[in-house]
Amino acid sequence: MDSPVPKSRPLRRWLRLFAIAVGIGYPLALLMAWLLLRLVGERWWVTIVGLYAPPVGFLFPAPVVIAVAWAWAPRRILLLQVGSLLFAVFPLMGLHLGTLHGGAAPEADAIRIVSYNIDVGFHGVPALVAQVQKLNPNLVLLQEAGDNLAAELTAAFAGWHTDLHGQFFVASRFPLTNVYEPPPIHYQAGEGGGQRGGDGGAHFVRYTVDSPLGLVDVFSVHTTSPHEGLDEMRGSGFLHELRAGHIPLSNGRGRLNFNAYRRARQVQGLAAAAAASPRPVIIAGDTNLPGLSRIFRENLDGFADAFASVGRGFGYTYPSKLPFMRIDRILTNGKLRAIDFRVGDTRASDHLCVSATITASR
Repeated sequence: MDSPVPKSRPLRRWLRLFAIAVGIGYPLALLMAWLLLRLVGERWWVTIVGLYAPPVGFLFPAPVVIAVAWAWAPRRILLLQVGSLLFAVFPLMGLHLGTLHGGAAPEADAIRIVSYNIDVGFHGVPALVAQVQKLNPNLVLLQEAGDNLAAELTAAFAGWHTDLHGQFFVASRFPLTNVYEPPPIHYQAGEGGGQRGGDGGAHFVRYTVDSPLGLVDVFSVHTTSPHEGLDEMRGSGFLHELRAGHIPLSNGRGRLNFNAYRRARQVQGLAAAAAASPRPVIIAGDTNLPGLSRIFRENLDGFADAFASVGRGFGYTYPSKLPFMRIDRILTNGKLRAIDFRVGDTRASDHLCVSATITASR
């Protein structure tokens, strides 16, 4: 007579299958998220929200998945989670270990640039200037400056060559031979989901700087922020919207999409102007484009990112209290190269500043 099968054996088999499914499902979900963010990006409101969400969320399932795999799955499934963690930390969260290309250039032959969104000086100009001076630049680009800060900023950079155009302020140890503010961009009603036509700023200014590297075209940029759409979509908070009988995330989609459309138009104009320059080019500022942005890849991928070239860590710059996005950038064309990149460490604004040492390409 055959002995009865222990009742626990089917349970163990189901737990093993469940653990295998979870262990394979997690890396597949990470891969799908990466593909959606990278390939769809700003073309769909869902992936727009994903682009601006804290990327640490990709790691949240990992402890549970690893525990389940450890308890019931084959060891190869547990090893697969190592790959999942590496994929989450590097491609999705943007970790860079840093790769130096050559040695440091002589001081006289380098541009030491600082770019800083100063949040209209909300925390006071002295703290902002102290952070900038700490990085010892010879070229400073500020975004969100404003006319009300002109006198204080000019006094803080006495003896420098300075200029203020709208929200863009520059202070340079080198002469400024030209300052160019492009004409506004015209948006027609219906474009990108816009409800009405109108003009909007190009959101960048070009400075031609007579530097030790020769004439260099420097673009200071601050594109349209996604805050309007995200704030409208968030409402008064997820739970509050539920209690009020509203469908969460039901509002703000149109504005979020139109913000992304405007940002794309602005970046297209910036990229075209920078590509048309016959000189060495630096692009710096608050791009409002996270690491996996499709807009960035389609328009600015031909420029070298100083952080990606020589930076270390995640390079997050926003929000300054607990940064989780890398949207402040310094880029160069093929005639220049970065040999050093740093992120500021002072919360004198809602952004952290970025700094790079730039010299001629070999």
